[in-house]
Amino acid sequence: VSVLFVMATVADGKTEYSNYHPSSIEKSETRCQQILECRRQIKNWQDKLTRLLVEQERYYRLAKLRCAAGSTDIQSAESILSWSADTHFTWSDLSWIEKQDKDFILAALESKELPLELKSFDEDVFPLHIRTDPEIFMARVHHESFEVAFRDYAGLVVPRTLCDDKNIMLEVVQRQPLVVKSMPDHWRDDPDIFRSVLKHQDLPWKLLQYFSKEIRSDAELMLAVFQHRDSELSWMGDCSERLRDDKVFFINAVDKFRSHCTKRTVEGYIKLRNHNEKPENQVLRYASQRLRSDFDVVMSCVRQSGMNLEHASDDLRGNDKIVMAACAQDYTASMYSLPLGLEISFLEHYDFARSIIADVSAETLKLSLDKHGDEDEQFCLDSILNENLDWSMIPETFRSDTKFVSEAAKFLSWRRWEALPLEMKRNVQIASALVESTYIDREIIWDVLHKCPEVLSDRKLVMDLIANHQVFHIDDLHRLVITNSVIDIPNDKGLMLHAVKHHPRLWKHCSEELRGDNDILIAAAEASPQSLRIVPSTYQLDHPEFVVCVIQKHRKNYERVERMYRDILREMWHNRAVAMAWLESGGKWNDMDFPSHFKEDEEMILTSTKHCWFGFRWASDRLKSDKAFVIQALAVDVRIIRFVSEELFFDHDVVMEAFSKDFRAIEFHAEGDDQSFAFLVSFAKKIRRRLWESRTFIDEFIRSAKCPSHENAGCNLSMLNQGPVMLATYEDKIASYAGILHEEEELTRYEATSLHLAAWGI
Repeated sequence: VSVLFVMATVADGKTEYSNYHPSSIEKSETRCQQILECRRQIKNWQDKLTRLLVEQERYYRLAKLRCAAGSTDIQSAESILSWSADTHFTWSDLSWIEKQDKDFILAALESKELPLELKSFDEDVFPLHIRTDPEIFMARVHHESFEVAFRDYAGLVVPRTLCDDKNIMLEVVQRQPLVVKSMPDHWRDDPDIFRSVLKHQDLPWKLLQYFSKEIRSDAELMLAVFQHRDSELSWMGDCSERLRDDKVFFINAVDKFRSHCTKRTVEGYIKLRNHNEKPENQVLRYASQRLRSDFDVVMSCVRQSGMNLEHASDDLRGNDKIVMAACAQDYTASMYSLPLGLEISFLEHYDFARSIIADVSAETLKLSLDKHGDEDEQFCLDSILNENLDWSMIPETFRSDTKFVSEAAKFLSWRRWEALPLEMKRNVQIASALVESTYIDREIIWDVLHKCPEVLSDRKLVMDLIANHQVFHIDDLHRLVITNSVIDIPNDKGLMLHAVKHHPRLWKHCSEELRGDNDILIAAAEASPQSLRIVPSTYQLDHPEFVVCVIQKHRKNYERVERMYRDILREMWHNRAVAMAWLESGGKWNDMDFPSHFKEDEEMILTSTKHCWFGFRWASDRLKSDKAFVIQALAVDVRIIRFVSEELFFDHDVVMEAFSKDFRAIEFHAEGDDQSFAFLVSFAKKIRRRLWESRTFIDEFIRSAKCPSHENAGCNLSMLNQGPVMLATYEDKIASYAGILHEEEELTRYEATSLHLAAWGI
């Protein structure tokens, strides 16, 4: 029964199918083919859309990495941290495959703060073709963190495939000279590589050992080495034997080293002194035997370091001029004179004796004072600097001279001060000289104040004592000076004003009348931001200008301003002047403390935005919808477009103002929904259409007109087209009049906007 039923059904179907016209079948087949074709096209468009979305997301991530790298105009610490963190967050959001992509790596290397993976560039993270890519490697070399990361050469490896590229090696050794330790041998005799190393401010220790004999035989290159700020004369031992036997080279090398080392600065002389203390830097030891017997060479060396006398020939070690020059530079070099003690015979020379007076032994010092100290006061004053001096060595005529002791007291140690007789210690003139001294000893001053309290009657000396931070703490200063002085210091406005400027905490020792003096309080405010702690709360409430003054005086120090927050009364934040001073100094917007009507204040919002663009978010809805105010705020920082109203977020003028100034403003549209993306595409079309019209109008329209002639006397443009010279002169004006070409400034804005959009893949 089932089989018969199926056969009957098939027969009926054939009969029904045969009733259709052939044309109907063809139409059905065509429709089916069209449906299939549409489905194929839909799939192709879906695939294309997927590819474009992936490509757009790639452009967006690349642009965001570069966006964080380009934030160089940030003014506050909060913004710096936020943008450096933005690089790390963007990098961490990348997939593992994207982190192996060359474009993403190069974009991230443009950032100031590199992610940890890019700092180490570990082989476990990056494959070989990435680590050996020349462009990526050079981006790492040029990054500002390169020298810091590889200061000790740890972790820095130049790939073998890049070691043969001279341009790469020149850049690497200039940024990190320690690479010369592991560079290929064929670069060790290259003068360009050597010169590139010398461009760095810090040279590797024993630099010359890493270069060939040809380099170490080049006099010009070796002189450049000793002229470098980080060189040492011990490197002379690595120069070739030919140069170490060259008189002209040897003298020039020593002179260049000494000249660049001193340069008439204290740091230079200290460096030279520390350098000369090392035995290996006695350069004469590296000279040939011929040069050790040369008078000019030895004289140049002992002037640089007297200890070079040890390596001079025996004849020159007995030469009067050589020994005097060596002892004048370093008196301990006298141990190498021949015969021993030869320098004693030179003490008859006044200039020589005075040049060595500060460094000689006690016996030599006594001999010098016996010969030149009886009548020369300045010679005796110079001897005060010698640590071996005993006060009894000074001639009696000067020891009893109050004027001499007053001058000498400025350089006396505690041991020599104790050796003075009691009447000298109680002498007001001597005590005054001690107080005025720059190099003042704490124990001596305390002893002076106890034994000669009359010194505190001098107003100027009291001011000098107050200003000396190294001698007194606040409590000691109050106990020894303010309370013991015969002057009524707490009621003396001039003295207390001077005291508060140097020690703001002394405000509490002012008299009741002076504590409320405006000048005293302003002086305390200028001295320290902590002055807000010492004044009573009622004074802040009654004198808001004082709080403003304290904030403004320390506006350049962001950390001080932040610490000042807890010292300002909460009620003071309702004062507009205080709040404005706080914002102008870089302080954050205190939404919990500021009253709500401050959000309507345009000046306060702009000031907050100037130091941190996030401050614009506190603006009221009215200001966020005010087109004129938003454009004014965009001039401060374009990123505030993130917080404007939805209407202005898609406004042509507002967007044009933001996009033309900084490409970072595009991020907030690029990361939005489909509406934001569609707006970007439409906006970009308008911009580039206007640019095309401006660029092609003159060439395609005006210049296509024929010059006036008999054949075209009726030309409509005959009054405009007066030849190529006139057109070149007036083409901008003609196009501007026609409404096609914008002003030059506006055209520049269009071009900048177009480039910034292209950076985001739009």
